[in-house]
Amino acid sequence: MRIAQISTNTITVPPRHYGGTQRDVHYLTEELVNRGHEVILFAKKGSTSNATQTFEYQSDDPKEQLDFIIKNLPPDVDIIHDHYGIVAKANPPIPTISQSHSKGIKGDVQLRVYVSKFILRKYGKGKGYAVYNGIRMEDYTYTKNKQNYLLYMGRLIKEKGVHLAIKVAKKTGRRLIIAGTLNDKSYFNAKIKPHLGKKISYIGPVGGDRKRKLLANASCVLFTSTWDEPFGLVLIEALASGTPVLGFRKGAVPEVLRGMPQLLCRKTSGMALKVKHRKRLPSASECRRYARTRYSDHIMTDRFLSLYQKIIDKKLYKIKNNSLWNRRKSKLLAAPNGDDK
Repeated sequence: MRIAQISTNTITVPPRHYGGTQRDVHYLTEELVNRGHEVILFAKKGSTSNATQTFEYQSDDPKEQLDFIIKNLPPDVDIIHDHYGIVAKANPPIPTISQSHSKGIKGDVQLRVYVSKFILRKYGKGKGYAVYNGIRMEDYTYTKNKQNYLLYMGRLIKEKGVHLAIKVAKKTGRRLIIAGTLNDKSYFNAKIKPHLGKKISYIGPVGGDRKRKLLANASCVLFTSTWDEPFGLVLIEALASGTPVLGFRKGAVPEVLRGMPQLLCRKTSGMALKVKHRKRLPSASECRRYARTRYSDHIMTDRFLSLYQKIIDKKLYKIKNNSLWNRRKSKLLAAPNGDDK
């Protein structure tokens, strides 16, 4: 099969630090190629991929990016997997799915895919498909021997509840390491900075081997999101590392952890109690097995390939003659230099 993967122009594939969408694109692309499929990837400049062909965006303007994709997309592509949104809305004459990695999908899009059944119900009103995120298990260090610290990993914004992770650490008297990108300075200065010291530290964004070691050696990962989390990639990253992750019953968290209900919490008091009784939580091997059997890149790829084939075989995608794609393509072909302004 010949598949086009459309990433965003915000973060490279794969991401160096934070970048859930781009990491999904990376794992899916690599696994598709490993299985013998051809993958044409459109991504931010600086991306490094084993895709059959990689085209790097030459502009930050979405309209120019769409034209770039139209001009460079091979004519014999079987299906387009749009993680960005700009292609699906243009309705190309090729079966196209639009995947939301967060909330809803706006615009004239025919086939919608969400990262959880929760998001499918809430934003998709049950119309579309749900395919869970997957990660390459080999990319995560696994160890049974844990150190005596708690870990928060993610963006430093109010919705992610970093202040609640601090509250849990203080209730338990445990050391807390906070790792992630600082996206809200006023929130950081008001709710995080005053608590930093010997037991609570902020180490900035992490990636690569440092990230793997932090996840693998933590006693527990605290997933303290207070908003309707679409999926929560850190949940499965922690479990793949053999580390239990405690999360609130918000958004898709109960869905992702449905096979390990003992990891779900309602309040910081309950989360603190679970930290104190760490031995009652799933073992390292149980955590690793759970991630491998439900959320590996192999399983994610299986599900997408099945969806691709279903869309093609059942002709679920309708070709629209007067689509934005066709109008743009006609103008590009008519332009002297193939570059319509």
